[in-house]
Amino acid sequence: MVQEHQMQPKLVEIKFEKMFLKASALFLQNKLLLYTIYGIIFSYFYNLPVIKYSVTGDNEFRIYDVLGIFILYNYFKYFPLINFVIKKVLIFKLLRRFMIWGCITMILTLFFHIIYDKLLSFLQVVLYMYHFWVFYLTAVFFYIFCLDKKNAKNIIYFILVLSIASCTLIILQNLGIVNFLWSEAYNNAYEGFLSGTLGPNKIVTGMTSLFVLSLCFGLLLEKHYTINKLFVFFVLFINIYIIIVSGSRTTYVGLIVIGLFFALRSPLRFIISVSFLSFLFVFALSSNPALQKTLDDTLQKRIFGKTKVFENEDSELTDAYEDLGAGRDKLTKNNFTYLLENPMIVPFGTGFVNHFNKTYGKSAHNMYLQSIRETGLVGFFLYFGWLVSYLFIRFDKFNGFSIALQGLIYAMLITLFFGEHLYIYRPLFGLLGLFLIITSIFVSSLHKFEMKS
Repeated sequence: MVQEHQMQPKLVEIKFEKMFLKASALFLQNKLLLYTIYGIIFSYFYNLPVIKYSVTGDNEFRIYDVLGIFILYNYFKYFPLINFVIKKVLIFKLLRRFMIWGCITMILTLFFHIIYDKLLSFLQVVLYMYHFWVFYLTAVFFYIFCLDKKNAKNIIYFILVLSIASCTLIILQNLGIVNFLWSEAYNNAYEGFLSGTLGPNKIVTGMTSLFVLSLCFGLLLEKHYTINKLFVFFVLFINIYIIIVSGSRTTYVGLIVIGLFFALRSPLRFIISVSFLSFLFVFALSSNPALQKTLDDTLQKRIFGKTKVFENEDSELTDAYEDLGAGRDKLTKNNFTYLLENPMIVPFGTGFVNHFNKTYGKSAHNMYLQSIRETGLVGFFLYFGWLVSYLFIRFDKFNGFSIALQGLIYAMLITLFFGEHLYIYRPLFGLLGLFLIITSIFVSSLHKFEMKS
């Protein structure tokens, strides 16, 4: 009986591997699905609309809106196998719980739309949830495709090349060679911020580069992945430049957190990497004064020109937050007060993407408060339970990926105090989707077996 009990986990593990391999074999034969994943990853770097329509005003479809239909089709086509994988991979299992809870709370959102006679606007909420499921399922499919290391390496190179192209386009815009690519409405709303095809919200440009930067760190630190190191260093360098040019102060905080975590976990490699990157920066900026001027202007406009905290020895960190937060401190206080004044909404929230409370704004610019406001304490624990679960993933061999992933998660846990960049809103475009792809690259390396295509 004891022997039989001890053998049971091994039998379950063998069954899991067979099922996983069966799923991978089916997907590896589905080239159209693989190309769809490539297309959706491309859409995370190309947020320009491909279709315009009018239901609640000037609405837009992007590439992931169109390709997402095929993703959902394949989800139902391989439903038993995909669900088996989701149940076995904790990060996917936990995130799906939050999404299901979000779908349930949409009943409240619908109720408010009916009360305020804005039923047509509810279609926008449905579209947000559609994006959520498309981003999520794309990451699950991608995760399984990574059983074949060839697929994983090809998509990694694809992401790095897309990042270079995106960053280069933004640099050309800042040099006055390429014009603003978005519509006049976006030009007015975001004051002509130059972001290439990423979306004119500063956080989109900054966080896209931060996610790619985390991937680069992982590839440089990881011995088990043979990606050209000089190529990765170049991608890392150009993304650091774009992060600074983006002027996204939230992303600056994320970069500092990742840098500090890297320095603590691997001090020698940190010193070597920083030294090499510093050499690249000095060389690039000295050979092109226009690039240096762009950096200086951005830092002066977004940091040093916004606060006197660097000039006053008596200043505190809270002073910098008030000066640099663009009103986020007031939004945080107001939303916190709103929750205290309305304790009945705290357990279950007011509904997924319910924006009818205009008093405190559509966004709290704080994911901790926003998750409670929309989905209650239930949603709060489900969402952050998912995010924190990344920190408990055990990497036995892939130590480099472990450092990169944990650094990224700590950066998100801190920066989400100042934004909702890992959520679903129109101005954020495909940020959540790219985050799920990057983290899936790290986590998929845990497979102790691989498929031969």
